[in-house]
Amino acid sequence: MLPNMAPEPASRRKEYAELTRSAILEAASERFVADGYAGTSIDVVAAAARVSKGSVYHHFTDKSELFEAVFVAQEQRLLDAVSEALASIEDPWQMMAAGTTVYLDFCTRPDFGRIALQEAPVALGWNRWRAIEERFFLGLISTGLQGMAQAGLITIPPGDIAARMLLAALSEAGLAIVTTPAGQQAEGQAHAARLAEGFLHSLQAKNPT
Repeated sequence: MLPNMAPEPASRRKEYAELTRSAILEAASERFVADGYAGTSIDVVAAAARVSKGSVYHHFTDKSELFEAVFVAQEQRLLDAVSEALASIEDPWQMMAAGTTVYLDFCTRPDFGRIALQEAPVALGWNRWRAIEERFFLGLISTGLQGMAQAGLITIPPGDIAARMLLAALSEAGLAIVTTPAGQQAEGQAHAARLAEGFLHSLQAKNPT
């Protein structure tokens, strides 16, 4: 007669599932950076993560969903870094400048640049890529611009058109940095920062308080 076996605690199963998912995401990120979306297969990711192909499909429906999770993780890291940089700054103009600097620094990172700027628009489609970017950063930029407007530093039109324009400009600047030779990226960052500042100056209030 078999002894009574207590079922595995739910917390342990959850922990194992989370560890497996993390391993898959880490392996997928490495392969997407190295080989791109088109050059990466579920089989390769499973082998790199040392899990079965079925384990990958247990967590992700297909390669597109897996890539989106990797992309979202990159966006979250950027958001966390920006939030940390802004935590000790009170001046609205300096906050916008600091956030821009963090973003442009991230664009020089091989993992962020390849996944978030080069591969994501192709792998997910432009609309889905833009929707995720806006989910993470449109509100943050809108809040920053509104803070500057409330301080009398700039004037912005109703709605979020100014925030959308700045987000789009930063995305294009980031892509330009990614495709620039490593030795010239610092110059590209500086130029992009000046362009962002120029955009803000174009909104500058006539009589700032």
